[in-house]
Amino acid sequence: MEESSDFRTLKILDRFRPLIARTGADYDVLRLILRVKFQMDQRRVPTILSNNSGKKERKEGNQFLRSLWLYGLMGLMMVPFIVWDTGHFMLQMGLVFGILMFMIMTSMISDFSSVLLDIRDRNIIMTKPVNGRTVGMARAIHAGVYLLLLTGSLTGIPLIAALVTHGIGFFLIFLVELILINMLILVTTSLIYLFMMKFLDGEKLKDMINMVQILLSVGIAIGYQLVIRSFSIIDFGMVFTPAWWQLLLPPLWYAAAYEWLFAGGGNVWIYTFTALAVLVPVVSMIVYVKLMPSFELYLEKMAHSGQSSGRRRGRWDRLISKVVSRSREEQACFRLSASMMRNEREFKLKVYPSLGLSFVLPYVFWFTELQSSTWAEFRQSSFVYTFYIVLMLAVTVVVMLKFSGQYKAFWTFRAAPMANDSALYKGALKAFLCNMFLPIFLANAILFTWTFGLRILPDIAIIMLTATALVPLAGKLLLRKPPFSQSFSMAQQSDGWYVFAALPVLAMLWGVHVFFRSVSGGVWIYGALLIVANVLLWTLLFREKKTAKKRSVAV
Repeated sequence: MEESSDFRTLKILDRFRPLIARTGADYDVLRLILRVKFQMDQRRVPTILSNNSGKKERKEGNQFLRSLWLYGLMGLMMVPFIVWDTGHFMLQMGLVFGILMFMIMTSMISDFSSVLLDIRDRNIIMTKPVNGRTVGMARAIHAGVYLLLLTGSLTGIPLIAALVTHGIGFFLIFLVELILINMLILVTTSLIYLFMMKFLDGEKLKDMINMVQILLSVGIAIGYQLVIRSFSIIDFGMVFTPAWWQLLLPPLWYAAAYEWLFAGGGNVWIYTFTALAVLVPVVSMIVYVKLMPSFELYLEKMAHSGQSSGRRRGRWDRLISKVVSRSREEQACFRLSASMMRNEREFKLKVYPSLGLSFVLPYVFWFTELQSSTWAEFRQSSFVYTFYIVLMLAVTVVVMLKFSGQYKAFWTFRAAPMANDSALYKGALKAFLCNMFLPIFLANAILFTWTFGLRILPDIAIIMLTATALVPLAGKLLLRKPPFSQSFSMAQQSDGWYVFAALPVLAMLWGVHVFFRSVSGGVWIYGALLIVANVLLWTLLFREKKTAKKRSVAV
């Protein structure tokens, strides 16, 4: 069999054997664990769950590696900032590292946290004479390798642009800082999880981890604005204005080295930022290596789940399902989908961070506008339409509804006496609307109404009707596989591009809303049209087809 790139990765790792051995890890055992993990990553994703059985089976291989070209295209957005010859390296590289750290951190939270918190291998590995530091190091290297591959894909073209535009010195500093950034993100995330696992256990720990992931995503989004606010326009030129709170912004740490070495901007602040860029990742790594056995010990808590209020939530789901669904099949699918969204940890790891982003992004735009206008002027402005950003949540989560960590259990639906999958699709989409989208929507609606006044209530109603019509349409177009029928290992495919394709659609809906708002009585006309659209979309797109033959039960 031809050797894969993962095993070539192990050969590269062999060169660091003395360094790894000094941490107290057994390198031979660690290498064996990594080899098995990388080999498992090459497993073919089962296709027996697909409705279209006539399709060819997917090729064997690591699906994440097959999707790296998408990250390469995303990295193109950083090229203009790198070749931007302004002499203000603090600004342009601060933006580059801000974008880069946002992409890496969100991928770390959504895709690699499950690797760091995976407890399934403990039943096999920890029953053998293997120390916790070896297992922890293998876990960290496993996630780190994929982070480096992702970073390499994102920065491949920007690195070439840096080499051509600014020379070998700029290129080498960029390369070293990319390694430091990956160390910082991987280790600090692990240390945050370790801190939480020390004081929490069971379901409380899992819920708190999801909360921290949401807060990290929100913090990264707000960090964008803080990086921009670090610069002031004086005489039509960008000037860096130091402040103590900038010490909490890692993108500025890594931009400081360029300002020092290439722009001659050395001062106490620049030296401090540069020192933090090196010291914080290195010290964090040392602390993490020391605490690896504790991490593995506390990780055992993830396997123990406390008693939750499942019975009370089950009654609520049963009540809501009877309100929004007619058939008993659809009500059962509603309750199952609601339970999956609420209780499945891997689904929450992937989806919940987007909940936080959808909630906070409108207010990031508010913050920008309030820099140049008064509160009274802002309240009378048209920034109420930033509510449409929340609708991105509908598209993002609908795309993810087909994935599940328990996807193999989907065979039960094939064994059940269901005439078709319409009830499953409608139940899942309605469960998402009632249990995930509407709480976020209503929370934003309260804040928007408090800010802009009661005059926007008709607009809020229009946006809600638009969202409820968008969900079945997105489900029909994007949910090409039955809900919860695919492995999350397939989530790195090109479906993410549909989210970007939804942006012009949302812009068009916003334009239609503005048009009807400018017409006398137009809001009420548009509202009536949206009500009709909702009835037609929910009825026709997932219409139950009558089967010619009824299923017979053998006696």
